Amino acid sequence: MAVAGSAQAETLTQLEARIAALEAKEQEPVQVTNRYGMALSFYGTVKVDAVMDNNYGLGNTIGGIAQILDGTAEESDQKIHAFQSRFGFRGEQDTEYGKLRFNVEGDFFGGGGGTFRLRHAYGQIGGWTIGQTWSTFSVLGEAPAVWDFNGPAGPASFRVPLVRYSHDFGNGSNITASIEEDYVSWGDRPAFAVAASHSFDQGSVRVAYINRKLDYAGGTVTGWGANVGATYKPWEGGLIQASYTRGEGISSILGFSGYAGQQAGAGAPTFFDVDTNGDAIEMDGLSLAVSHKIRPDLSVLAAYGRQSYDSFAGARATDTDKLETVNIGGKYNLTENFAVGGEVIWANRTQFDGAEVDNTRLHLGATFDF
Repeated sequence: MAVAGSAQAETLTQLEARIAALEAKEQEPVQVTNRYGMALSFYGTVKVDAVMDNNYGLGNTIGGIAQILDGTAEESDQKIHAFQSRFGFRGEQDTEYGKLRFNVEGDFFGGGGGTFRLRHAYGQIGGWTIGQTWSTFSVLGEAPAVWDFNGPAGPASFRVPLVRYSHDFGNGSNITASIEEDYVSWGDRPAFAVAASHSFDQGSVRVAYINRKLDYAGGTVTGWGANVGATYKPWEGGLIQASYTRGEGISSILGFSGYAGQQAGAGAPTFFDVDTNGDAIEMDGLSLAVSHKIRPDLSVLAAYGRQSYDSFAGARATDTDKLETVNIGGKYNLTENFAVGGEVIWANRTQFDGAEVDNTRLHLGATFDF
């Protein structure tokens, strides 16, 4: 009897261990590999946005303020959409040349919202990146993460097909150079961009430069832009982000770029890359943001952005002299992958004749990550 009892106890112990192992295995993420042994993963975000404009119906983002003129009839508007939802997949494996990676990602903001579009499609090996992704000139870590898809006025933020090489010195410093397809159809040749960055315990600093050539009615003209950005953590949970950009012929790659025109003189756009004399138009942009993580699941943010356009040949009284935005909001994570929040956004446009239009928007949102 004692032997039988011992055998039964051993059987139960083994069974419990097997069940525990199976339960642990069920909780592990599914690992998928392709025929080359590359580890693959799938990810995405469902994002739902509800916006309410008090003065003008700006559309799916605040970018619409760029087309509001003094004298435009005021009309409040409300909208709910999920166009910023995105999904993608990526892969990675070790090779004798370094890490081999790829990433393909899309969202539904094509055509201003409602159409699927490609965001990223690139491969990386060693220090090389080939494909479509963020331009080397884009301001990323130094720009605040606001709820509105347009983002604040000031920084450049765009994706293009490119060939890029980056070298990491291993001490927090990095240099990058790329040949890029120009962001707009009137680009005469690929753009050239370079950047250098350095990270330290309490922040980072980054400088970037881009050179492009633009077509216009009478020929071509060179455009250029230079940017400096920085982040700083002044206290536990606090973060300051800042950037400043100056250049010529860069209206179509800074904030509100989708509303830029090729050449001044006619049409709906109110800011342009080239003036009526064929000169690249000078402009600058800046952004400043302060955020604080009150606790791991709750954060607040305040951001200011501005971009100004120098006077230019052919400027109309109603063309844009200055665009400004203010975002004040927060985010609360109910779970690790489910968050709610929102912001109040003030957007202002000043014309060359001094007239101003502005709009206040309440933006509420929810994200579900997978």
